[in-house]
Amino acid sequence: MLPDAILFDLDGTFVDSEAFHAEGIARFMAERGHPISDAHKRFVIGHAWQEIYEVLEIGKKTGLSLAELQAGAIEAKEALTAAGAGDIELLAGGAEFVERAHAAGIPMTIVSGSSRAEIAYALERLGFESRLRFYLGAEDYPRGKPAPDGFLMAAERLGVAPERCMVFEDSEAGIASGLAAGMCVVATAAANPPPGDPGHQDQSGAHARIEGLEGLEVDQLRAWMEAHAQR
Repeated sequence: MLPDAILFDLDGTFVDSEAFHAEGIARFMAERGHPISDAHKRFVIGHAWQEIYEVLEIGKKTGLSLAELQAGAIEAKEALTAAGAGDIELLAGGAEFVERAHAAGIPMTIVSGSSRAEIAYALERLGFESRLRFYLGAEDYPRGKPAPDGFLMAAERLGVAPERCMVFEDSEAGIASGLAAGMCVVATAAANPPPGDPGHQDQSGAHARIEGLEGLEVDQLRAWMEAHAQR
C-alpha cells in the first residue's frame, strides 16, 4: 500500500541550505556584536525559527523580535549570495520524484522550519509548487521540530490519518518530529555530512534511510508503509 500523503521537509531534503542558513544568522548576529558559537550554528540545523530565537536568546541579546530576526537573516543571506559567498543548492532527484508521486496521485506538502518567504524562494528554484497541496513554514504552527505540531497540522489539513502519512526528513529534530506524529519516517542523507563532521545528523531513529531522492521510485514506498502498519 502506498502512503495516503507525503510530507516533505525542505532544507536538507530538496535543497542543501542548512549551513548557508546558519551562516546568515551568524552574520546577522555578528553585525550586532553578538557572534554565535559553533554549537549554536549546529543547533540551527533542523530547528524552526521559534526554537532558534529562544535557544540563541536573540530577544534577550538584541531586543529584536522573531520577525526582525527572520527579516535580518534573510537580508544577510541575500548579501552573501550577491557577494558570491553562498546560496541554496538543489539536491539531485527531488523534483523528479515529486513528479512521479504526483502521477501516482499521492497528495504532497512541505512542512519546514524555514519561513514561508524562504520556502517560496526555494520552490521558485525547484519549480514544483503546483504539485503541492500547500506548504507550512515556521509561522504556521506553534512549536517547531522536534515537536510534532507541523506534521500533525499538515495531516489534518489533508484529511489524512497521521499513521497513513510518510515523512521525508534529514535532521535529528525532523525525524523526532515525524516519529512523535506517529508517521512513517524516511531519512534522506543527500545533504548530511559524514559522521564526525560539523552538522552531522544521527538518522538512526528513522524507519528507513536512503542516500537521497534521486532514483527513488514510488513502488519503493509500499514496503515501508506495510512495515509501518505492522509496528
